[in-house]
Amino acid sequence: MKRVFQIAMLWLLAATATPLCRLAAQEADEAAAAKAASDRAWLEREVEQGRGLKFLQPVQYRSMKSAEFRDFLKKKIRGEYTPQEVRDYSRALGMIGLVPEGVDFEAKVMEVMDEQVAAFYDQDAGLLYTFADSPLQGNLNLMILAHELTHVLQDQHFHLKQWPLKRKDNDDLVTAHMAVLEGDATMVMEKVYKRVSKLRTTLTDLGNALAQDTGKLQRAPRYFRDMLLFPYQEGRAFVEELERMGGPELVNSAFRKPPVTTAQVLHPKKFHPKREPPAPCAPDTTAEPGWRRLSANTVGEFGVIVLLRQFDHESDAAAVAAGWRGDGYAAFETGGGNGLLRWRSEWTSAAAAKRFANAYRDVVTKRNAHRQPALALELKESGSRVDVTLRAPATAGDPSGGVGTK
Repeated sequence: MKRVFQIAMLWLLAATATPLCRLAAQEADEAAAAKAASDRAWLEREVEQGRGLKFLQPVQYRSMKSAEFRDFLKKKIRGEYTPQEVRDYSRALGMIGLVPEGVDFEAKVMEVMDEQVAAFYDQDAGLLYTFADSPLQGNLNLMILAHELTHVLQDQHFHLKQWPLKRKDNDDLVTAHMAVLEGDATMVMEKVYKRVSKLRTTLTDLGNALAQDTGKLQRAPRYFRDMLLFPYQEGRAFVEELERMGGPELVNSAFRKPPVTTAQVLHPKKFHPKREPPAPCAPDTTAEPGWRRLSANTVGEFGVIVLLRQFDHESDAAAVAAGWRGDGYAAFETGGGNGLLRWRSEWTSAAAAKRFANAYRDVVTKRNAHRQPALALELKESGSRVDVTLRAPATAGDPSGGVGTK
């Protein structure tokens, strides 16, 4: 998702609930506050039953005003990443083609999160935040709180501070870890909802969900949308399949030793019963004279899917990416804004490598139809390995890159 996105969004994903509506922390009068406390205690018991774990310590609640959230979020990001790191990471993703070149990465993250956040668990502080200026009412709001309470349970039992969610050099691993956290919380939320909702309220709840304003999310670049939703959607499917194969204990084992690639999440049999680790795939990360390294990272199977889908490969993106075994990239830049990408990937066979190589050639061709000066692609296939060297000249008037993707 770190939700983000990877450098920023994936951190945010760890702190957000499903995108439905905002919650409240407490009402003004004492009677309403007492009822809210009673509702929380009841909901905590429901979450314990749904997850099959007990809270080891009392849940620590805090409230903030919705207007305070943006500053809170920006402070969190600044505590982990400098503005230069965010900008460099964004430029690297732009070179690959995952986000529009020159996009204001942090602004997009803030915009989408400002719309989507409902409640959040701050694992650094061990606090569950709700919003003081939005009333806590209705089944859907309670389910969002159940989602965040599940994160509290996860933290108390599996010590989320020890998880590498803030790694800056392996987006694929962070995304896979996030899928376990959010998929599990989504499953528990659904279980609680099924127990507490009644048929006559289901249509009302559905209508409330559909009425939520998600316009900013829908207008965001596809990479932002897909990476935001992956931990909830594919993560839920992954956790559901683990539960089917081995029950709650297999789910718990995924917390003790989480998946390390999105390939393992997308294909649970690569996770259990025998884990299929990623193939070592390190590109040359040495900066040439006059060049500065921006980022060294991993795209992963799901990242390849998102990339190809943005350039008219909707029908075959998943099939092409399914041959992924490992990848690594390094991105560089000159003072004048020229970019260089070295991207190495390993595939299950020479045929799978060729399919990806052909698809990425097509991606670059389509990007060049709207870009001046053009990207220069060198692509080398060697058995099951593909080496990409992409040179991205700075566009006129924009030393950081230029045109966007869908």
